[in-house]
Amino acid sequence: MIPQISAPRWSCLCLAAISAMLSCGCSLTPAYQRPAVRVPATFGDVQAAPGSAQPNSTAMQGVSLNAQERVFLQTFAPDRDLQPLVERALAHNGDFRRVALQVEQARAQYGLAQASRLPALAIGAQQLRQHFDNSALDARYQQDLVIANAGVSNIEVDFFGKLQAMSEAAQQRYLASTYGRAAARGALIAEVLRAYTAERTAAQELQQLQSLDADNAALLAMTERRYQVGLIARDQRDAQRRQAEQAHVAALQGNDNHAAAVRALQLLAGYDSTPVPGDLQGLIAAQTPASAWRALDSSLLLQRPDIQQAELELRAANADIGAARAAFFPSITLSTSVGTASDGLSGLFAGGHRLWTFMPQLNLPLFDGGLHRANLELAQLRKRADVLAYEQAIESAFREVANALDAYATLSQAEPRARAQVEREQLRLARLCKRVDTGLEDRSMLLAERMRIAQIELDYLGIARQRALSRIALFQAFYGVRLPAFS
Repeated sequence: MIPQISAPRWSCLCLAAISAMLSCGCSLTPAYQRPAVRVPATFGDVQAAPGSAQPNSTAMQGVSLNAQERVFLQTFAPDRDLQPLVERALAHNGDFRRVALQVEQARAQYGLAQASRLPALAIGAQQLRQHFDNSALDARYQQDLVIANAGVSNIEVDFFGKLQAMSEAAQQRYLASTYGRAAARGALIAEVLRAYTAERTAAQELQQLQSLDADNAALLAMTERRYQVGLIARDQRDAQRRQAEQAHVAALQGNDNHAAAVRALQLLAGYDSTPVPGDLQGLIAAQTPASAWRALDSSLLLQRPDIQQAELELRAANADIGAARAAFFPSITLSTSVGTASDGLSGLFAGGHRLWTFMPQLNLPLFDGGLHRANLELAQLRKRADVLAYEQAIESAFREVANALDAYATLSQAEPRARAQVEREQLRLARLCKRVDTGLEDRSMLLAERMRIAQIELDYLGIARQRALSRIALFQAFYGVRLPAFS
């Protein structure tokens, strides 16, 4: 006989139906909002548009520089403060922020691996109703139960260390991601300083090109007057005009190059940032004892974040082999729960209705089509690949340091000689100016000499820039390494 449904049951069913309808009408998906980007209003502007997205204050608070970074910035640019520019780049740069998010993802993965080793307690309630049209079957197999219980399910007994190996692999990958973030941080700081050096070089080159343009224009005017009175031929006048036009075009290109350098720096630090003033010579004032660094033990490179990241990735691959091996052995899972069961909701919590279940399960792999064997071979191949990656990381780091030391040693000699040549030429120009003022020399000779010296100064700016870049290369090569001194 099919029992009748009482009024309380009708109330419960109605409540369940209403809840189901309400849940179908709700959405937990967040509303999409297009990210606001802080860029200039027009292509001709160099600063971000007013009222656009402001920098993330939370991100700005988490990018304070460490001791090594502060010391290098102070020695690299002792006459100016580059720390706000670098901190803004760390807060703004999308590549670095993505690396930071990858670290958070790796930490979440490690949390999942840890949670899989712990039992999960859950509570539940269910109603079981089973009836048959056949009266004999219904009398024997019909069910009408309301159950409420609490328990744990699918607890895997880690006899062979599979879960432990999986957790260790996730932990090593999380730690590797933190070192990857440190390596990306050093690379970003070096890139910001390179972009700043390029911007300062382009600014000084623009000044020299504009000076050349003005001197060529003045010399062309003098040439035109001489041509008008018949002192020079047309070919001489045309040659000077062609030189003046070339100088004018070079000045225009120099302005474009400086604007491009500013935008390259703003791409790293944000379009609301402004270049820090200062000349290029201030970036090469301090001396770095590169000769003393050549005698350092090369094993110091093991402290580099990228090498530590490669080693931790290797440790994770080694743990993956342990998990793949453990998959060949039986797995034991346990499920248990306690609760109450009744044929009606009103008697669910009455005495004499307690319920306890316990269900152990043993799984022994017999035939899987070679799945576990393939997983083990894949884990072993990945470890071999990570071994090669670790070796390559060390070799690449050694080459990077050796090249940086060689370049800095060479430029440490070439730049002072080029600077001395510029100083000699400037003294020579000062003496020529005095002779022109006293009428002993023609002004056209002074203009020609100034243009020649301006070209020498342009060549020197290239050498000075290379020396500044070599110091940045040394900083990046030794980033994260504890050295006896870094000045």
